[in-house]
Amino acid sequence: VNGAVVDNENFNATRRNILAMQDSGWMNTTLAEIKNRCDVLLVIGTDLEVFSPRFFDLFIWNQDSMFVDDTSQREIIFLGKPPEGNAAVSPSQHQPRVIECTNEHLPEVLSVLRALIKNMPMQASTVNGITLTELQQLAETLKKASYSVITWSAAAQNYAHADLTVQTTCELVKDLNLTTRCSGFPLGGREGDQTANQVCGWITGYPARSSFSSGFPEYDPFLFDTELMLNNGEADSLLWVQAFNSSSTPPETSMPSIVLGRSGMTFDQEPNVFIPVGTPGIDHAGHAYRLDNVVAIRLKKLRDSGLPSSAEVLTAIQQAL
Repeated sequence: VNGAVVDNENFNATRRNILAMQDSGWMNTTLAEIKNRCDVLLVIGTDLEVFSPRFFDLFIWNQDSMFVDDTSQREIIFLGKPPEGNAAVSPSQHQPRVIECTNEHLPEVLSVLRALIKNMPMQASTVNGITLTELQQLAETLKKASYSVITWSAAAQNYAHADLTVQTTCELVKDLNLTTRCSGFPLGGREGDQTANQVCGWITGYPARSSFSSGFPEYDPFLFDTELMLNNGEADSLLWVQAFNSSSTPPETSMPSIVLGRSGMTFDQEPNVFIPVGTPGIDHAGHAYRLDNVVAIRLKKLRDSGLPSSAEVLTAIQQAL
C-alpha cells in the first residue's frame, strides 16, 4: 500500500456545510441557547421531528427557560418540507406555520427571502408557488424576533451546488444580525460522523477526506471521495469501519475489503475479512459529539458482550504490520 485516504461515509452531505463555512463563515448557536433564548424557529427543507424525534420536547417545549417566559408561545415555521407528525404543535395547541415547496426550489426561495430581509425591491409576485406576500411576512417575523434560530439539514439538500444554498442561509443569518439576534443551527451527527470529523480535525487540522500518501495529511473534499476512487479504480483495498449501524454496509467492489462492523451486519457481497466490533455506549465506553458539535458526551459501557472496540482492533492490526 502506497498510502491511505481517510474518508467519512456521510462527508458528501457534511461537505455542503464545510464549504459554506470555509468560504464565508457562519454564526451558529447551541442546544442550550435554543432551549433558553429561541422565540422563533425556522426549519428549512427537513422534517426536524424525523431527524431528531425528541428535539421539540427537550429544547422547544421545555418548561424551564432562562429568558423565555412561556415556551409554548414560541413560533415554529417550516419552509420547504412540512412535518409528518405533531411534535411541532405547541402544548397550547398552536400549529406551526408551513410554507411548502420542494427542496430543489429552496435556492431561489431563500435568495428571495434574503433579498426581502435586506429590503431589496422585487418584481415577481410569486416564487415557485409561494406568494411574495407570504415570504414578506416570514421576513418580518424573523426581523421582529428577539432570538430567531434557522436550522437546516445539509443531507436533505441533495441537489447540485447545495452548498450555495447553505451559504445563502448563513448569509441570511448575518443579515438579520444587523438589527436583531439570529443564529444558525446545522443538523448532523448521525452514524458518528461529527465525532469522526472532530477526531480528524484535532489530528490533521482537516475534517476528513485526507490522503497520507505524501507522508503528511493532504485535504481535498472532492478528490478523495471514497466512492469515486473505488469507481475509478484509484484504490487497491478498502477498510470499512462502522460500529453504529449494522445496515450501513460498504459499497460493492472487486478490491480486497476489510470490514470492522457492528455485530449482526450482513452483506450482499461478502468482504475478504469481517471482524464484528462493539458499539460505543453499549458494548464499551467512548465518547460522541452532541448534535450541536460543541460538547463531547461520555458514553458508558452497558453490557459485557465480549466484542472488542474498533480502536482495539485497529491497534492490533497496526501492531501486526
